[in-house]
Amino acid sequence: MVLSRYVLKEHVSPFLFSFCVIMFLLVVDLILQKMDLILGKGISSLIVAELFFLNTAWMVALAIPMAVLVGTLMAFGRMSGDNEISAIRALGVGIQQVVWPVLVTGAVVAGALVLFNDRVLPEFNYRGRMLMGDIQRKRPAVALEDKMGVFIQDFDNYKILIGDIDGESSILEDVLIYKYEPGGFPVTIVAKEGEIQFIDQTDEARLLLRQGEFHSVDLEDPEVFVKAAFDRKVLRLGDAGRRLLRTISHYRTDREMTIGMMLDRVIQFEGEIQARRLERSESGAEFMRKFVLDREPVSRPYNNTLDLFGRTRTDATIVGHKKRQVDRYLVEIHKKLSIPVACIVFVLVGAPLGIRVKGNSPAVGAGISIGFFLLWWLFLIGGETLADRGFVAPWFAMWCPNIFVLVGGGWIAIGTVFEWRPSIRRNRCAS
Repeated sequence: MVLSRYVLKEHVSPFLFSFCVIMFLLVVDLILQKMDLILGKGISSLIVAELFFLNTAWMVALAIPMAVLVGTLMAFGRMSGDNEISAIRALGVGIQQVVWPVLVTGAVVAGALVLFNDRVLPEFNYRGRMLMGDIQRKRPAVALEDKMGVFIQDFDNYKILIGDIDGESSILEDVLIYKYEPGGFPVTIVAKEGEIQFIDQTDEARLLLRQGEFHSVDLEDPEVFVKAAFDRKVLRLGDAGRRLLRTISHYRTDREMTIGMMLDRVIQFEGEIQARRLERSESGAEFMRKFVLDREPVSRPYNNTLDLFGRTRTDATIVGHKKRQVDRYLVEIHKKLSIPVACIVFVLVGAPLGIRVKGNSPAVGAGISIGFFLLWWLFLIGGETLADRGFVAPWFAMWCPNIFVLVGGGWIAIGTVFEWRPSIRRNRCAS
């Protein structure tokens, strides 16, 4: 028990450190990807924080297995480099007694991650997608200071060009407006100054113009040019797009469903596929019966053949689409399980590898971990792509990365076990 607690305690700091570093890198990458989309939308800091928080779920699902691998390598590497492993071997303790507590903890973490991937991750993915869609649909708020000298097209039926803005009073100067009338010629409006106003308790904007003119073409006689002056004119511009409208949708992608939801879809689609195949078989049998037994005009079998061929081709297209849907759901189901199980695989590989590396430097463990994780990740992404297209079985595509890493690191584990045993035998003989 004392040894188990000590080994586990040595893993806490490397695991937490690597987890925080990985999460930091993933968050920075997300910020770089989303910032261009968010900037200029007039989104409040709370909405931005909510968006990033909702995207942390998939980061956690990836960061935990990698942190397990890095933490295991660094902890056992440190113990081996400080000759603690040699001392444990000299006492006649087997390698399984050293690795077992870490393996059990890895299994507990894997079980918790399965629940996280099945219950928390789909909901976060769903809410994150909905919020991102709402942000993309939101028009930029009227940030006029950044739009001087260019046409503003944020309002329906209007194009607005602003010459200058008074920084203290926010009064617009030298305003040019094109107002587009349905089925008619655009009206040109010029004004010496203007002011954007927002109606209380609504998101509607209006433009108050002063000292300007209307220029338009007479609809009845296009050769007649109409010009009218005004001292004060109010244009209702409509929705200013300042508020973020939150939408609700019952549609969920495969990454936004629990395992139970996806299994229901798989059963539904497989039932529809079987029904299509049975219907096609019955149609073929009915065609052969009419062709062989019934006396029909010569042209009718030809027409029936074309009809059967068309329906068969349509059924094949529908069945193919539903099979791809089934494969996508099965891929996601197996992925929700294989990624957590990687925690156990990484302990089985990382422990003997860390013992053999004997590296005190965290960079050594981190470098080896990155290499193993990249191979595992490439196999996972490549397998998912192939399985979605129906080239390989979904279960094989999602479990192949774990098998590959386990087999690839197996020779290291075997070598470590054989290296461990002679010292135990020598210790027993000496006693």
